[in-house]
Amino acid sequence: MNEEEPSYFSIIPASVRYDNRLPAKAILLYSEITALTKKDGYCWASDTHFAKLYKVSNTTVQNWLHALEKYGYITREVVYREGTKQIKNRYIRIFEYPTQENLGTYPNKFKNPTQENLRGNNKSNNKFNNKNNNKPSKPPKPVADRDHFESLWKLYPNKKGKESAWNSYKQSIKAGATDDEIKQGINSYLAEIKAKQTPKRYIKHGQTWFKQKGWQDEYDTTPEVQNAGRKTVQRETLPDWAQDNSAKQPAKSSKPASLEKINEQLAKLRARKEV
Repeated sequence: MNEEEPSYFSIIPASVRYDNRLPAKAILLYSEITALTKKDGYCWASDTHFAKLYKVSNTTVQNWLHALEKYGYITREVVYREGTKQIKNRYIRIFEYPTQENLGTYPNKFKNPTQENLRGNNKSNNKFNNKNNNKPSKPPKPVADRDHFESLWKLYPNKKGKESAWNSYKQSIKAGATDDEIKQGINSYLAEIKAKQTPKRYIKHGQTWFKQKGWQDEYDTTPEVQNAGRKTVQRETLPDWAQDNSAKQPAKSSKPASLEKINEQLAKLRARKEV
């Protein structure tokens, strides 16, 4: 959720101002929380928001929040994404009144500020002290946006089953998926397709990819290694003794000998016998 602009005024009750157990910047952080607390009684700002604001580390912000929570000035509620340790939402709520442990930690002449004392504050800050603080409010449920889906659909390479993909998208957004997460998944899949030169017939249909939550998959973007040219075929040469020399001899004519040639051969044979 986007960080909201703080109210012009903030509140630091005497119980917080004079509590020597709190780090000085923790008191200032409490003031900032009151300026960000809206009518629902919660502050939605992240540790990173406060860290950038005060130019400190997230760990330092955590230490300040821990001190405020330890001494009963705030409560924190963290909601994680299902099955992961990734923070989905974090709420900080200010206690309407100091706890018994806090009482007496500041000079007796200072009384707990009443709504009358804070008349100059604006309506947004005044409402943090109303009865809504006693009723935990639920965070707004994510709502699927058709225009956002259309932008994602334009990126996807195999546009089959658009309406089925839209229904799967709505369910995923409701379950906590984000548009940025899905967009990153599509880009990773496109990178794998390009690297592997995947034929279009093997690219998943859009309805299948959205239904299977393809953005949760891991993709291999290592390029395929291909030979630069044609393979050279080496022919093995047999030694002379193994070669068939008969193949090199001229083929004998299959034409039948003439009668004259036959008689000539017979005459030669008779002459040899007479000798």
